[in-house]
Amino acid sequence: MNWTYQEGGEKKSNIVSEFGASAIYGFRDRAHSKWSEERQVDILASHLQLYLNDPRITSIFIWQFADCRITEENNWFATRPRSHNNKGIVDEYRRPKLAYQTVKANFVRNKAGDEG
Repeated sequence: MNWTYQEGGEKKSNIVSEFGASAIYGFRDRAHSKWSEERQVDILASHLQLYLNDPRITSIFIWQFADCRITEENNWFATRPRSHNNKGIVDEYRRPKLAYQTVKANFVRNKAGDEG
């Protein structure tokens, strides 16, 4: 965020938007491989720790809450498992992935810290 300060933004709110990681619901892997729920947890947990503990950041937005189908235009769909955007912390049927509890725990802990 140093560039925001260099451009006169030191007194402005900083918002981090659209951070996340993909996971396919139910795909568990002890090696935390790509598309696994464990890897999504690792990535989101590290981002949340960084963002929630930086006093310069006033808001964050995880991309995204729920998995969804994506367009089949421009062949982009072919690079995504099941032709879905799988970055949700719940799947398209709203079943929670492992990351759901990680996100919830970070916000509950952060809120408790703010009140005490």
